[in-house]
Amino acid sequence: MVKRAVGTKACLLGKAVTCKYFKQDNFFEIDVDIGSSSVARSVIGLVLGYVTSLVVDLAILIEAKEESELPEYLLGTVRLNRLKPESAVPLED
Repeated sequence: MVKRAVGTKACLLGKAVTCKYFKQDNFFEIDVDIGSSSVARSVIGLVLGYVTSLVVDLAILIEAKEESELPEYLLGTVRLNRLKPESAVPLED
């Protein structure tokens, strides 16, 4: 049931949820607010009710806006394996 709700198709995270970007000389950080999307909140609520560990695959790329910026290249990929949802610490505002 969870696989059917979540699916396997990739999405552009920056278009699906609110992201804040922080850039310094030696790093680039992206703060992803999953709660900013009602669809994402619903899926997360469903998933957390059924799973005990998660596998998350991320591919990082800069989206091309103009034809001159093509082809797009992957900057990196990462697999987060066996994440335990119960170990998450809530953030304080």
